[in-house]
Amino acid sequence: MDFSVKKVLVCFFAVFVLGPGSPSAARAGDDCSQLIVGRCEACHYTTRICEKLGLKSRSSWKRTVNNMVRYGAKLTADEMKQVVRCLSEPADDIARLCRK
Repeated sequence: MDFSVKKVLVCFFAVFVLGPGSPSAARAGDDCSQLIVGRCEACHYTTRICEKLGLKSRSSWKRTVNNMVRYGAKLTADEMKQVVRCLSEPADDIARLCRK
């Protein structure tokens, strides 16, 4: 499959299966693991995300999240910031998610 077909499939999946982003997901105090599971696991296994924790800088995660949105991930601006924070400064809930 060439890159453009993959991109279309990701966009189709994100729009028709995931639907629009939920504004409540980015509220302060929400669980990082819920956001990661709800948004990132639509396309990635947890192991792929977890193996990068501690290896990528905040700016690298920001670049990654921006790329995923360009590929079709549905994240609000607040959710994007929260995902970057959650992955660059993983809290206990992310550690538990990665130990599963």
